[in-house]
Amino acid sequence: MRVGVFFVYVDYNRKGAHYRGVLQPQIGPLIAALLPPNVEVEVINDTWEEPDWTRDYDLLFISCAHSDFDRARQISHYWRRRGARTVFGGILASTYSSICQPFFDSIVIGDAEGSVQEIYEDFCRDELKPLYISKRYDAEQVPVPRFDLLASKQVLPLSLEATRGCPFSCEFCSLTGIGTRHHIRSPELVVRDIQAGQKMLKGLVPDWKRYGAAFVDNNIGGNLPHLAKLLEAITPLRLRWGAAITFNAVADPDIVRMLARAGCRFLFMGLESFNPESIADMHKYQNTLDKARTVLDQCRNHGILILSGLLINPLVDDLRYIESIPGRLRESGLHLPSFLCFECPIPGTPYFHRLAAQKDPVFMPNALLRDFTGYTLVVKPKRESVEDFIEGYRAVLNATFTTAAKLRKLADDLPRFIKGGYWESIIMDLIQQFSVVYRPPHPDRTYLPISDVVPPEMTSVPLTDADFDSDGQRNSILEPLEITDSEGYVLPQWQQSTRVYASKGAISPNVRMLGR
Repeated sequence: MRVGVFFVYVDYNRKGAHYRGVLQPQIGPLIAALLPPNVEVEVINDTWEEPDWTRDYDLLFISCAHSDFDRARQISHYWRRRGARTVFGGILASTYSSICQPFFDSIVIGDAEGSVQEIYEDFCRDELKPLYISKRYDAEQVPVPRFDLLASKQVLPLSLEATRGCPFSCEFCSLTGIGTRHHIRSPELVVRDIQAGQKMLKGLVPDWKRYGAAFVDNNIGGNLPHLAKLLEAITPLRLRWGAAITFNAVADPDIVRMLARAGCRFLFMGLESFNPESIADMHKYQNTLDKARTVLDQCRNHGILILSGLLINPLVDDLRYIESIPGRLRESGLHLPSFLCFECPIPGTPYFHRLAAQKDPVFMPNALLRDFTGYTLVVKPKRESVEDFIEGYRAVLNATFTTAAKLRKLADDLPRFIKGGYWESIIMDLIQQFSVVYRPPHPDRTYLPISDVVPPEMTSVPLTDADFDSDGQRNSILEPLEITDSEGYVLPQWQQSTRVYASKGAISPNVRMLGR
């Protein structure tokens, strides 16, 4: 039996390029570890490589970001026509299961740990169910991921979780959409995974990769007492690692010192905006903008490279603010963001439903699901015309991602790193600035629904006429899913989503009703 675990990816720059950065999807190694050891498992991260369309699978697990769902359902149809059974999971599957169900054999609501084994057993009995509701998350049931399956397909194959979820409720975040929760794993289990992973990777990767790690947690600092215990536990392992964390955690000097001592060398932090009105609109109350420079300096002085993205809010920001962004980046010491995009109301989030509930349409007309990436304008600007807002966005991209800005950043960072002997941080900074930080988008992009460049991945799945039984079936698989109508109103099927988690991560009553 051959099982595939497929994470679908569409290049948000709409150039059809893969992304080979440090943070790669880790659902594949996790699902593989939940299957019996005698099962042949192949992990396909569409981010890293083009799929082998000649491969055969008996069972195919598929997941994706919301905006990549058009390609996900094409991939499912392609392999279903070739005999595979397909299972779709992730946040979109959990929050909009009825929209997803027609395109897959099974839909999973919730975490992989509480469902994969049941799915596999049902598949072996030829009794696969159309809907699975995962059990409540249990940290003790998380296996050591199959790090070996991505050994040659990741910068840092030793990528794992110490926590899951985030305690904050930022309105635009998909984690808030499925239900705010934050689970911790005991430091002993995390150390177990690291040491088992190092043993698993021996001989498959250079030794330095066995001592470099990425924590793929949504927020490794979501529970500060737990973080302190975790850092104490991993300090003797001599790892050099990075993670995602929130502003409030790295604003604490003691936490920063512990992070550095434990081998942390890079962190992604959601700075999001320099506009206090926009931060308030996001409900991102953990950010304190007037401390940004202090926090960034504090981290760099301890050898920690901070990466962060910025969001432009069409409902709040105007051209004056947008034009000020390069100067604010210099003042903060960030200099260059990892990305600069529009704040995006991901379907199912509180932000999306707040805008959908407005009497007059707030969304752009004819917006497609694939447009909800943050790189196509799907919300009507409130304080500027659409044309001026787009031109302002083009201008700030050109003014922000410059060689001069890269050099200023390195001039700010490197002396601090050199003084402390943080050589890993120096290397990471150089790589980030000259090969990763910014890829120019497709030159024909309009950044507007309908007229924007079609992602090449939308037509690259090699489906043929023989794969469709009718024109209706062809259209249902190949036509992009729509979110808004010609006036900008949200279509009915997107106006109701399922909140999966209730208090403390319990499965919500609405989800339990779906399983009856």
